[in-house]
Amino acid sequence: MAFESGKCPICGGDARGTRLVNQDGYKIECDLCGNFVIERLLDRIIETLDNNDEDRQLLPYLRAYIRQANLQQAPVQLDRENWRALARGCSNTPVSQKVIKLLKMLADRTPFPGAPVPVNDWDYPLIDAASNKELEFFLGHLEELKYIRCYRGDRDKIENVRMMVDGWRVLEPGAGAGIPGRCFVAMSFDPSLDEAYDHGIRPSVKDDCGCNPIRIDKEHHNEKICDRIIAEIQQCQFMVADFTMHKPGVYFETGYAMGLDRPVIWTCHNDHLDKAHFDTRQYNHLVWETPTDLRAKLTDRIQATIRRK
Repeated sequence: MAFESGKCPICGGDARGTRLVNQDGYKIECDLCGNFVIERLLDRIIETLDNNDEDRQLLPYLRAYIRQANLQQAPVQLDRENWRALARGCSNTPVSQKVIKLLKMLADRTPFPGAPVPVNDWDYPLIDAASNKELEFFLGHLEELKYIRCYRGDRDKIENVRMMVDGWRVLEPGAGAGIPGRCFVAMSFDPSLDEAYDHGIRPSVKDDCGCNPIRIDKEHHNEKICDRIIAEIQQCQFMVADFTMHKPGVYFETGYAMGLDRPVIWTCHNDHLDKAHFDTRQYNHLVWETPTDLRAKLTDRIQATIRRK
């Protein structure tokens, strides 16, 4: 098997790993693919895939899922039942979204505007690209648009990149949109979560951070509730989305906010985290046990990530 030969079962490169006897699998550490646990039988299945097999074409996107989940500090466990779905989730990313993801990646690495940042051969999974050549294609495209400036080394290889003002400007509309300090709260309205809102989310957003929390069932209005929800999300600067009980409406509202490029802070009670939908598990949830715990963690996250204008 790939692991037993010191190779990563996904990319075939050198990897470090240990056998997990109680899970009948392996814990793998790979510089390109990241850190993950893989079922022993899945390791065997991947090893036997032909180069022309449709499943083998999914492996670069499985790599993308793992790397991005690692960035969110979300555990990755691969088995026969879930690996194709996880990979396909990254294989359908539109080209335009890959370009935005690349810009955001470069911006996140930049300590201050004007500073050059490195790019390397193992960055491409972070933008849902299939290869380093695809990453270089997008870098060249951004350079043509004057969003970035590339610095090349031996053999004309891009080694460092500097974000230009126009590149920063592309990323500004979402972060700068909405009413400053306005926070839309998406969560289940089940009475058992009233304390989580009244003693956790609301005092965190309002009292600790000086923002205005909007929970639609707490607001007086004459419109259809679905219309009011859409309008409030459009007006908010950021969203707090609590996935306890995993209500479909919370998933919809979060997706709509993300489509508008509004920052979303994900929260979930620790008893419900294991039921998170596989498409969203890679996002960094604030896992809470009590309303007091939720308040403290949420306050820290808002103060660290939400820019007041």
